[in-house]
Amino acid sequence: MKLKNYNNKLNELYKECTEELHKIDKELESIGRRRSSIVVKKIDGKMYYYEQWKEDGKIKNISLGRLAPGAVAEEEKKILRRIEYMQRYKELIQVESMIKSQLDELKKDLLSPELEDYTFEVYWKDEISARVSVKGKRVHVSRYIIHPIRQLFYSDSISRNQLNEILKLRCFDEERTDSHEKLKALGLKEYKPLDIVRKTHGVSYNDFLWFRFPGENITAKDVLVR
Repeated sequence: MKLKNYNNKLNELYKECTEELHKIDKELESIGRRRSSIVVKKIDGKMYYYEQWKEDGKIKNISLGRLAPGAVAEEEKKILRRIEYMQRYKELIQVESMIKSQLDELKKDLLSPELEDYTFEVYWKDEISARVSVKGKRVHVSRYIIHPIRQLFYSDSISRNQLNEILKLRCFDEERTDSHEKLKALGLKEYKPLDIVRKTHGVSYNDFLWFRFPGENITAKDVLVR
């Protein structure tokens, strides 16, 4: 939900940015985009204003008339507005590019399945072996038994992929011929190790390890198969 809200906010900002760029484009169409300045030239002993700019490597200019106080005030305002608009346009292009980049990254995240945070405990018979806390991309394991048979984890910190592989070891083989029937019996439509061990408690005929999820009031005798 937070990602979606952030995505919506970015889209609003992107829209505002695009609309402002469109307005500036229209303004620049009316006052021109060339970078120019106003200079004074003395011709035959008289002073004149000229608008001057560079084009194709050459200096060009156009007369604005005789020098007099305020004679070119409107042209000066136009040049100042042009400078302001061009600077703002440059800034908006950069902001628009940054927002677009963030939106592209968010799109990937939104298309990916949202990661579920969860916890569970691992027991050896009725003795707690470990407590697992999964948050975001990180998995923290509190190990209470360090034993080659009575615990599943070799580290206090592992990745989600590593945890998923460990959970797979507590499930039936996905490739077995009756896999679909087993999923159906558990009330599941897809082969997801976490969903399976939530149903089976990760029990195996090979040991006395099992999982307890939050809210479950059960003991080893309720879940172990031997």
